[in-house]
Amino acid sequence: MEPEKVPPVHKASLGPLQLAIWANEHQTKEGDTRVFHTISIERNFKDKNDKWQKTHQLREGDLGDAIALLQNAQGFLIKEGV
Repeated sequence: MEPEKVPPVHKASLGPLQLAIWANEHQTKEGDTRVFHTISIERNFKDKNDKWQKTHQLREGDLGDAIALLQNAQGFLIKEGV
């Protein structure tokens, strides 16, 4: 049986870029459960066979959109009180 896939807590997209924020639970040595967040950015593109692919590598022209998405992520995390 496959583990259940947990969806991201926040998603945003701009141009060919998509951002996702994931909430991850971690058990501390003291037995407390802590939640930490990770952020991923993917870029969609069509390959030479006209099929959609994803990569984590960005082009220099993607930097403005990446910055805007990261500011969006920061705003979401601030709003959530993280």
